[in-house]
Amino acid sequence: MTRPDKTTCKLSDVNDAQAMHGSRGQLISQKPGAFLLVAAAYVLGGGGMLAWLIFLVMGPLVPLTIGLGMAGRLLLDALLCLLFFIQHSIMVRRGFRLWLTRTVRADFHGALYAAASGTFLLLLSVLWQPVGSALWTPSGPVRWAMIGVFLATGAGAWWGARSLGDFDALGIKPALRAFDSEKPVSTPLTIRGPYRWVRHPLYLFSLVIIWSCPIFTVDRLLHNGLWTIWIVIGATMEERDLVGCFGEAYRSYQKKVPMLLPTSLKPLATGSTGKPENHP
Repeated sequence: MTRPDKTTCKLSDVNDAQAMHGSRGQLISQKPGAFLLVAAAYVLGGGGMLAWLIFLVMGPLVPLTIGLGMAGRLLLDALLCLLFFIQHSIMVRRGFRLWLTRTVRADFHGALYAAASGTFLLLLSVLWQPVGSALWTPSGPVRWAMIGVFLATGAGAWWGARSLGDFDALGIKPALRAFDSEKPVSTPLTIRGPYRWVRHPLYLFSLVIIWSCPIFTVDRLLHNGLWTIWIVIGATMEERDLVGCFGEAYRSYQKKVPMLLPTSLKPLATGSTGKPENHP
């Protein structure tokens, strides 16, 4: 098995597993299937993310009353969060991807991941159960300041995504070129943009977006608390994958730059090419 060099993670074990299985038993073996998966990634992946952002700002898209008591509604809300967390975290693990190559070739993993994640975000946004009235309703300058932070953080997330170079959040590019190229997946280690201050800026921006929304009910505090815990756990889990992927190069990066909270106004790392995509 080819070992990745210190600045490039080739995910060689996933590629080797794909080569071993070949086209036997593959669920998607023709271009029409790939195009359908790309469409699902666009509609479900992109739509789910948009629905969740609207939910953060405005609350449930279609408030549904299921007839549960307060405890039942909070339990359902927690379950909706946990379903997304479990799906999101399991599908990015290398072990799951190795298993998945038996039926779905590696080129389609990103699009399938986006479609599944979007589905669970849609379920959360539609089935979420509000609980009680607002515990605090920011108004006037405070509310506008929070909205300003929300918008500025969205711009920061865009900056972080752009810093990754050829960022493909929905995983559609490998799926579209799946039948035209057999080149192995190669991800360069990139340290630029906000990655010079923290190792996981997209997670940090997500936390700020969640807490800057001016809705503070019991159910939203539950949502924000669970997502905060999951993001911290997800970042820690990803750290292990990144060390396994990039080895000593990433360990050196860990020593210089904090994981989530910046500790200096001055960049703590110099720029270099690449940085792997962020997923909890």
